[in-house]
Amino acid sequence: MFDLAVIGAGPAGCATAIWAAARGLNVLLVERSEFPRFRPGECLHPGIEVLFRDLGVLNEVLERSSVRPSTRTVVSEGRRSVERFGADANGQWQGLHVSRADLDAILLTRAQQLGVTLHIHRSRVTPLSNNGKIEGVAFDGRMFRCAFVVDASGQCAWLTRALGRKHLPASPRMTVFYGYCHGHLPEGQLFEASAAGWHWMAQISTTVVNWTSLHFGVHQRPLPPETMSSLSSCGRSGGADVTWRMAPSVAGSSFFITGDAAFITDPASGNGVLRAVMSGIKAAHNARAVLTGQATQAEAAQDYRTWMRHWFEADTAQLAHLYETLRKDWHAPSFGDHATLGV
Repeated sequence: MFDLAVIGAGPAGCATAIWAAARGLNVLLVERSEFPRFRPGECLHPGIEVLFRDLGVLNEVLERSSVRPSTRTVVSEGRRSVERFGADANGQWQGLHVSRADLDAILLTRAQQLGVTLHIHRSRVTPLSNNGKIEGVAFDGRMFRCAFVVDASGQCAWLTRALGRKHLPASPRMTVFYGYCHGHLPEGQLFEASAAGWHWMAQISTTVVNWTSLHFGVHQRPLPPETMSSLSSCGRSGGADVTWRMAPSVAGSSFFITGDAAFITDPASGNGVLRAVMSGIKAAHNARAVLTGQATQAEAAQDYRTWMRHWFEADTAQLAHLYETLRKDWHAPSFGDHATLGV
């Protein structure tokens, strides 16, 4: 019997497990993939530092972050500007550029240090339900009972699919492509936007630059950005469906859905890993509130649903405003009413 069963050991799942275990909860962490995993999302917002400090991994992340930009360059319709992340009494805020393989390893190690039980499964994970309430998970011929299940499975959206539901789209179809090149990018971080779409480029290590591109209405791999034309390709490349979408319900009496499994916006929002970590911590916090008698199941679920809904609405409104300044015929359809979302 566990307090939490967390499905997925990426940033969202590990953040959930670490926060809960550090506060005395018994946590099962379930992961299908062997590590290391190579995925995009190396550029982390400066605001994530305080979360890493709370999780006890900040020093390790800083040691692996060889590039710490304090600004990003934005080029839109030929106009170039330099944006600073901000500052406080300690000086300029700096982003963190760390490989996802390194970040995954740091977070997973911390979770295991705190006594989290890790299972690498080989078969399909099935939610165990009784009268509509999820009471645990089953995989590899074994059943694990728990008070709460947390879906941190990313874009595969394990729990939503297992319940026979689908994410609700909130934009036209959008596809992002990415790749890596050897070389140096003078700006550190560069965002180029036009009526066709946008390119994001970042120096993620001392020798490697990442590029990510989204072209409106284009779903076939484009050429790398012209800015990268003199650099040689390296590493892995790929693409992903980043149509804005949200799970029909991100929380219930015994479950929470975190990170990309809860909702997806395209990478121009710039906070994918930050959102994953924050939503994992929030899910663990709300689950613990129920287990310690500080909130009812209904209160904890409603609070989480409202919190995630507000974040989704803020991100999509900001992105829609950006795209409408780039081309007047771009339009994001309405998301739907609150009843449809289970809010």
